[in-house]
Amino acid sequence: MSRIPNTMIRASAGSGKTFQLTNRFIRLLLSGQAPERIIALTFTRKAAGEFFEGILTKLAKAAIDPAEAKGLAKDVGLPETKPSEFRDALRKLVDTMGHLSLGTIDSFFHRVLGLFSFEFGLGGRFEMMGEFDKEQVRLTVLEQLLANRQVKKTDQDELIKSYQLATAGKDNRNFVGSFVEHLEDCHELLLRVPGSDRWGDPARIWPGGNPWVREKAELPDLVTDWRGHINEHPAFTNEVHRNWNALADYLEQWAPGKGLFKKTPKLVMKAVEGLADLERGKWEFENRKKTYSVTKDFSRKLGRVLRYCIAWELEKKLERTRGIHGLLTAYEERYDVQVRRAGRLMFGDLPLLLAPSDGRVLLGGKAPDRLDLEYRLDGEFDHWLLDEFQDTSTVQWRAVENLIDEVVQDPSGERTFFCVGDQKQSIYQWRGGDPRLFDRVKKKYDQGTGDEFKVDSLNKSWRSCPDVLKMVNQVFGNAEKLEPFDENKSAIKRWSEIWGEHKSAKNRVGEKGHSLYLQVDDKEDRWPVVAQLLKKLQPINNRLECAILVQSNRAARDLVNHLRGAGLGMPIVGESATNPGADNPLGMALLSLFRAAAHPEDGFSAGHVGLTPLSKFLPPKTAERQSALRDIQRDIYQQGFEAVARQWIGQLDSKLDDFARWRAPQFLELARQFDQSGSRDIDAFLRFVPAQEITEASGASVVQVMTIHKAKGLTFDITIVPDLEGKRLDQARNEALHTQRKNDGEADWVLDLPGKDICMQDDSLKVSVAEARSEACYESFCKLYVALTRSSHGLYVITAKPGNSENYAQLLTTTLAKGEGNSFGHESEPANVMFEEGSFDWVRAKLVEEAKPVAEPELIGAKRGDARLAKRRAAGHGAVVLSGAQLVAFGGADAISFGLAVHKVFEQIEWVDDTTPAKLEPLREAMPEAVDEVARCLADETVAKRLAKPEGDVQLWRERAFDVVVDNEMISGVFDRVHVYADRAEIIDFKSDRVGDESSLQQAAKKYEPQMATYRQALAKLTGLKEFSIECSLVFTHPCRVIEV
Repeated sequence: MSRIPNTMIRASAGSGKTFQLTNRFIRLLLSGQAPERIIALTFTRKAAGEFFEGILTKLAKAAIDPAEAKGLAKDVGLPETKPSEFRDALRKLVDTMGHLSLGTIDSFFHRVLGLFSFEFGLGGRFEMMGEFDKEQVRLTVLEQLLANRQVKKTDQDELIKSYQLATAGKDNRNFVGSFVEHLEDCHELLLRVPGSDRWGDPARIWPGGNPWVREKAELPDLVTDWRGHINEHPAFTNEVHRNWNALADYLEQWAPGKGLFKKTPKLVMKAVEGLADLERGKWEFENRKKTYSVTKDFSRKLGRVLRYCIAWELEKKLERTRGIHGLLTAYEERYDVQVRRAGRLMFGDLPLLLAPSDGRVLLGGKAPDRLDLEYRLDGEFDHWLLDEFQDTSTVQWRAVENLIDEVVQDPSGERTFFCVGDQKQSIYQWRGGDPRLFDRVKKKYDQGTGDEFKVDSLNKSWRSCPDVLKMVNQVFGNAEKLEPFDENKSAIKRWSEIWGEHKSAKNRVGEKGHSLYLQVDDKEDRWPVVAQLLKKLQPINNRLECAILVQSNRAARDLVNHLRGAGLGMPIVGESATNPGADNPLGMALLSLFRAAAHPEDGFSAGHVGLTPLSKFLPPKTAERQSALRDIQRDIYQQGFEAVARQWIGQLDSKLDDFARWRAPQFLELARQFDQSGSRDIDAFLRFVPAQEITEASGASVVQVMTIHKAKGLTFDITIVPDLEGKRLDQARNEALHTQRKNDGEADWVLDLPGKDICMQDDSLKVSVAEARSEACYESFCKLYVALTRSSHGLYVITAKPGNSENYAQLLTTTLAKGEGNSFGHESEPANVMFEEGSFDWVRAKLVEEAKPVAEPELIGAKRGDARLAKRRAAGHGAVVLSGAQLVAFGGADAISFGLAVHKVFEQIEWVDDTTPAKLEPLREAMPEAVDEVARCLADETVAKRLAKPEGDVQLWRERAFDVVVDNEMISGVFDRVHVYADRAEIIDFKSDRVGDESSLQQAAKKYEPQMATYRQALAKLTGLKEFSIECSLVFTHPCRVIEV
């Protein structure tokens, strides 16, 4: 039997990656290899399951069908294989199923650590924490780190010093908040790069010496020395004189962190860009199309000032980077002792434990000798298969590299390595995926003269028909058209090296399809065009799988809401997650009960419990009720949350409706999971339950809206891509710290980079910025490639007309558009056809299997022991259902969206004062019209006074949801704003109606009187106040009027 070569496959989208993996595994089985000696690793359990299912299916078919056996034998390269041999291989696989190593790379690391847990000092037991557990232990460790009794005085002094350095140049007095922010942004980076010599070390950044050492002088003195030469230039206009003097005034007070380009930015930019000429005394500048020369003294002294500023800024950046390292290291040392050594680990810890970086920090450096560990593991496996290789991180590769080295270098040739992936689909670089690893591994192993290491490229698509691939090839196949989008040009070079023209395989080559690129005038028009496409394609009626791909979860939610309100008559499902413990009355009642037990002074929680059926099982008298709540605390401590919750749910069993009966076991499961942590902290439980989300299956026969990242690896009949607006393609990610990597992918140095304009003055930093932008451009190409290669037959792309930014819209226009073509859609919302291959006729041409009839299940009516309470919304701004008339009326759905935005802005206001307008500015980018509307209201003295903090004690509620029973009716709603005093209260409700004259204003106010009466009843129930002591006001935002009701 011929030798099986070590193989690397670059498999383009739809070219049969899983096909290659399963065939490789089957070939190894047929060659006599023991199944348990083969290890196949991928990144998700779903992919691992598909891989195993594919192997079983192929073997089962070949075992009973000679034609299938012949085809499979040819595919695996063993054409003489008989059905009986496939049966033997299947039997051998099934017999050893419990010993197979087919799973995720994380599960492999977990397994290895389990085998060597004693050697790692874990005492044979350890657990994997989830994200919530991670947050909880982080807060615990941080609390103990900052507590005087837990930290030595010298250690505290070092911690404070590190904090001062970490916040250098930043006005941040929130110690804990700042510390947590550093942990979230940089803790994992510390684990990958623990050595302090790589953090803010000038010797690493500038091996030839730091060119930005600040001279021993004071900046005001240098500025004064330069300022004296401004008036030596009679050719300067008054404007130029003013600008230079304004800059001098600013620089006299300047310090790092204030922004060097804040004053006269264009002038400073020209000066910084010409720093070398300034220091030589040969600089000139242009202003309003006129060129000005300056004296040598002016030039050199300005250069001296700017060099001082840049050096000072970089000095603080270096100090801040070292300070962050000091903070993180102090935290990590305590975290390692209290959490990891107690056997509580995150999946990200596992590869770092198995292959620690220089300056190891995990488990106090306690670990078995790596060579001994790898020697013992090397005897476990003879054949390695790695999937999605482009998403493997440097850290993960480091953990298996030596094992695979042994396999590849095995002199007998009886051990093999196989990896498959697609660098064009590398969209997980933000979480560590390293597409360059492909090239490094190829270079390392492909050095022989024979066929010991084989590299193949697959560009034939078994997924997409020719009409779809026409667009893909035209977008990505012309390097010259891609060049303007990559300023550094290295992304284009890398892309060109791996790109090959995509062609349809024989199963698709004769099929009809359709690819269409549409442009609209404004980005707000994209969603309506999606709706028009769905009406045209009718994916549900035609039994076609359809996905709409967007860039963010927020865009997915917005689009789902739009399409559901568009009257399409088809189910639209988004990436929705539910909170089973807190999205229902039963869960909320139990949480309020536990909160009242932990915080007897919490009147709102106690009031809520009093309005639920739980109140029947609590004593009516206050003292006795408080005693009962203390008993709940005691029971939780002794029995755990699950047991206590089960007791209370059991008492309510006969009163639960169907939804509550469905949610009750899920609540108990969450309680059980929390009990497993060993905690009896009620506040932690109250944070845990609402934070737990589940994604419920979308099912078949729906239009799915999902992110591009979630769509990776999936195939659909129709793909619509309407969300490609945004920043330029080579805009680097906004990372807290920049990591400069060496050629082997390992970190060279870490730095809090200054702005691009300063970086461009330094050769080392200029290279770093250019490489980061090129990486961003490459990842942007990958994301678009993934989006365009999910479809088998219908690919529809929608963008607004491109502006000046080198973004996706510009890229598609450059590569696809041949001038505006025919229009598509309604005359009121037209879209221009910029590119089209094929037609909508493919929908009729595609044959689909008739649905098989399914017997209707017999429905048995449920009996209820008690009448269900009638439910009513008091109104507010929750879910909105619009009639057909409302949809076409002026304002319609847009008015609803605007009203929600206005409420969102008001929600951010605690008490109105002089600082309020500035605090609302961060919201302007997302909802500018709403911020303007609120700002106008706050400029009105009556409105501002109503929202200002009153004298005396007052409790403020903002956007407080409620469920209360009033006259045997369950009423739900949301208070916009409530001021609760000791003996009275005031309800304020915001209305964005576009009322004009006084008459329409009064009519609108009268319309809301029933709602406000209901609010008054609900608040009286919740607070115990009399209804007559509760005032209600309507704030109409359009006319800026307050109406009492």
